[in-house]
Amino acid sequence: MEDVLTVRQLRAWQAANSGPKIVSWADGTDEQIAAMVAAADAGQIDLTDYWHEGDTRTVHLSAMPATGVGESHAAQSVQFVLSDPGHYTLANGKKCTFVVLQKDCLKEYGVMNQRNTNSGGWNSCPRRTWCNSVYRNAIPSTLRGIFKQFTTYAAIGTGSSSVSSRDYFALFSEKEVFGSTTYANSSAERNNSQLTWFKTPSNRIKRVNGSARNWWERSPNSLNSSRFCCVTGGGNVDLGSAYSRNGLAPFGCI
Repeated sequence: MEDVLTVRQLRAWQAANSGPKIVSWADGTDEQIAAMVAAADAGQIDLTDYWHEGDTRTVHLSAMPATGVGESHAAQSVQFVLSDPGHYTLANGKKCTFVVLQKDCLKEYGVMNQRNTNSGGWNSCPRRTWCNSVYRNAIPSTLRGIFKQFTTYAAIGTGSSSVSSRDYFALFSEKEVFGSTTYANSSAERNNSQLTWFKTPSNRIKRVNGSARNWWERSPNSLNSSRFCCVTGGGNVDLGSAYSRNGLAPFGCI
């Protein structure tokens, strides 16, 4: 009886013979990673045949100036982890292939706003501008283009009204981390859902220079005009004044 190729085997054969070189998320060069994403965008390959949730890649970020938020960041390496295929809707209406998150925080702490206010919520927050400009530009230019704009939702300050934003990089919301709301407005977070990644409690713990620390979420506190939600060093729900300094762990989508 003749052997019959599975769909996965056929795709692998086609990619090896006519498409980009197939490499792992961890070990491929930036150029090879970009080529695989481009091939996937063109419908030539399916990245989920080769890359999987939990795959980790070391990415070297360039130094980030103190633009808009008051703190600068040294050049450093971070671990980019693949998670939750299809969780976010891209600007083109399609679902993302993977969420790409920082395993831990940057080495330096940061504020959400240099003024102690959450007015305007994430949509008007200086940290959002920083994520989509300063942080994005710190990613190596060859890799930068693999990240797509996607849609996020958060409250407008302390109110229950939700506003959508289009981001290349963002911070997670309270509901995306915990699956429910404690300090964020539940109505404003109705379009958000918990990532599978964060259903494992240990994945909610992020480190700054090796020590577990508080890290920021994009959700404003629903009852206080000066606070945003955050995650404690132990992986629990918490709040922080907008101008207090916590860990930073932006995420993007491919």
